[in-house]
Amino acid sequence: MDSLRIRISFLLSCILHILLLTGLKFVNKSKPIVVSFPVELITLPSQKVIEEKETSAQEVKKEEIVIPKKIQKQKKKQEIKKVEEKKQEVTQSESKPTTLPSLSLETAKFPFTYYVNQIRKKIIENWLWSQNYPGELKTVVYFKILRSGEIKELSIKESSKNKIYDNICLRAVELSAPFPPLPEGFNEDYLGVYFEFKYKE
Repeated sequence: MDSLRIRISFLLSCILHILLLTGLKFVNKSKPIVVSFPVELITLPSQKVIEEKETSAQEVKKEEIVIPKKIQKQKKKQEIKKVEEKKQEVTQSESKPTTLPSLSLETAKFPFTYYVNQIRKKIIENWLWSQNYPGELKTVVYFKILRSGEIKELSIKESSKNKIYDNICLRAVELSAPFPPLPEGFNEDYLGVYFEFKYKE
């Protein structure tokens, strides 16, 4: 009995499988559902175009880096020069006497004012006094200018009672020599000069 049941169940299962397989052939297959998404088309550049862009970008970067640095260096140099010039002007204004030094000659017959101005200008350019000294200082220096422009008999006629100041006055005259030769219209062998240095705080 058991073997018959087993055979019968086996046969029934085989029949069911056959029916299912044959039935699937006749059943209408449902169409697949197509879902469309919007897609943007992207064109990729070729390698040559990429390389050209990279090289051009590098060139632009080089130009942007090199040229501004040069300009910045030039600007910095110009600014440094301006600052140094201002400092020099300040030191010169501090070092030079606040009152214009007076110059008197030993002889009354010397009509060559241009020559006197040259002497004054040269000595003032070599004048250096940067100390903050309270009060006033006055030194009178005497010297002779020979026909060649050389000087001799440099001495202090009136002292300021400040040795440093007196020595600086003498040094200013020494650094200014030699002066231009004496004018041809002046017949004397030398020109005696009294140069008065004044300092006022």
